[in-house]
Amino acid sequence: MITPQEVVDLAFSREELVHRDVVTLSDIAEAECRYIRPILGQELAEAIALGGYEELRKEYVLPALAAWCRYILEPLLASRCRELHHDEASSAENEHLRGVVRSLRRKASTLSRRLSDYLNTHGDDYVEYNPKTNPLNHCSIYGDIIQVY
Repeated sequence: MITPQEVVDLAFSREELVHRDVVTLSDIAEAECRYIRPILGQELAEAIALGGYEELRKEYVLPALAAWCRYILEPLLASRCRELHHDEASSAENEHLRGVVRSLRRKASTLSRRLSDYLNTHGDDYVEYNPKTNPLNHCSIYGDIIQVY
């Protein structure tokens, strides 16, 4: 659904100098399977992967998927940086990383909610979409608060 270069282009700024080789296909598969396919449903996800619904893919799916890839990658990138510089993480650095990861999760969650809301509003345009199978239509997570409806 997304290439490593698209992840880098969408989830990282130019100043971060992240090369596409940092993003593995398994990182993408994890993000897609955990966070995006449940929203889309299997049929719609396959239709998009086969090249259908390019506007939906570009405007809604890719930003959310790239954000989840970044969320998955961030702790790994931080640990690789420490290995290169032979640094041990201080508690302040660990707290900073936790804050960054929380921020990345909020952003990815927001983009997933945006995708879900768009599908719910325009579901008639996507015959493969079934709102009953979208977990975000049954549960919302806000920090430590889980709301089920």
